[in-house]
Amino acid sequence: MKGFKISIIAILALLTPFLLTNGHAQTPADINEATYVGAAKCRECHEKIYEGWKTTYHPYKFQDVSEDTVVADFEKNNTLTIGDYTTKMSKEGNNYFITTMGPDNKEHKYQAKYLIGSVWKQRYVTEFPNGGLHILPVQWNVKTQKWVDYHGLKKFKPDSGKYWSDKQRTYQFKCTGCHNTGSEFTYDAATETYSGTKWADKGVSCEACHGPGSKHITAEGEDLGLTIINPAKLYDPRRAAAICGQCHTRGASVEKLYGVQKTGYPHDYKPGGMLNFVYDSKPGMLPDDEFSRQHHQQYLDWQKSTHAETGVQCWDCHYSHRQGNSNNAQTKLPGSLLCKNCHIDVEKKGVHGIHSTNNCIGCHMPSSAKSATPGDIRSHSFKVMKPSGSVALGAKQSNSCNLCHYHKDDSPADLQKVLDEIKKQGWKAYK
Repeated sequence: MKGFKISIIAILALLTPFLLTNGHAQTPADINEATYVGAAKCRECHEKIYEGWKTTYHPYKFQDVSEDTVVADFEKNNTLTIGDYTTKMSKEGNNYFITTMGPDNKEHKYQAKYLIGSVWKQRYVTEFPNGGLHILPVQWNVKTQKWVDYHGLKKFKPDSGKYWSDKQRTYQFKCTGCHNTGSEFTYDAATETYSGTKWADKGVSCEACHGPGSKHITAEGEDLGLTIINPAKLYDPRRAAAICGQCHTRGASVEKLYGVQKTGYPHDYKPGGMLNFVYDSKPGMLPDDEFSRQHHQQYLDWQKSTHAETGVQCWDCHYSHRQGNSNNAQTKLPGSLLCKNCHIDVEKKGVHGIHSTNNCIGCHMPSSAKSATPGDIRSHSFKVMKPSGSVALGAKQSNSCNLCHYHKDDSPADLQKVLDEIKKQGWKAYK
């Protein structure tokens, strides 16, 4: 029996590398020499996956401006007044323009060449004579159908480093790594000019998550799996989740790009690598420093969760390559039904007996963060925001209860008393 145990251990030792990789590349080093080929090339072999991916938000994170892609009103509701100045939006033929205050603090008319987003909000990108791309200082909020200020006229001034047209805020340095796939550009610091700006795909496509595919498309047999990254088959759940985390986070790169400026995205990261080695997170938090107040921080939320500790991954809840089931979040089941698919032993008593619908996401995924309008993004730490936080830290600290119970008679203090009493006596006292 002792010899049998030793033999099993020896066999497992030999098999471990294969079991861990499951025939797929473990790290970017395995595909280090590969280049980007674009989603159209992936489609040749993965037609069904490609068509499913096209129904998600990812392909549309960055697009050419056209009548088909613009969702904002450039013709009727087309002005935004900040202070004593009014920015004007206009459409001339098939072209879109935004007339606003430029880097010299004078009015200029800028053509919108590209756009970002279309579900929560839409922003517009213009190209300066030096090749720098800049996001224009107005944003269209889809829910409210209104123009709002964006890094421009309300808080910032030219040369502050935060004004929309400042050299520190070019799209190439701030955004392209997450809104595009296979981004490339050259920057000359001496002349402050950009050249060769291009992408394998304008939006977030296959190779953003699976790594550059030039070696994969020519590989055969076992080499097919060894020349591409499959996040679901990486042995390390945190390394796997970081593939989503490369963009669903907030902060700056560790190293400066071209020795000039840190990027808003991890420019040295490749799928399968260690994100924390190349990127420093700096989340925008609520006063308790526990819950996110800004968008694209789902990965940072997840890191704080029990899900992260136990290895529950993004794709355990969300589809990667297709629409969601009766929802717009690409989740495999709608709302709290998804939670109950795993959490089958939660009894409807105590605090869990308060709501007849047993609304998991209402308490554990409160709408606390903001993309375009307050509360349009849910927390992903899966922790309850208690009313006691609002009592201690004030109105800027939201809580799960008051996000639904917003009547004047439902103060955070009163709601916390209810929770405390339930914990003390049990739900029977409130039956």
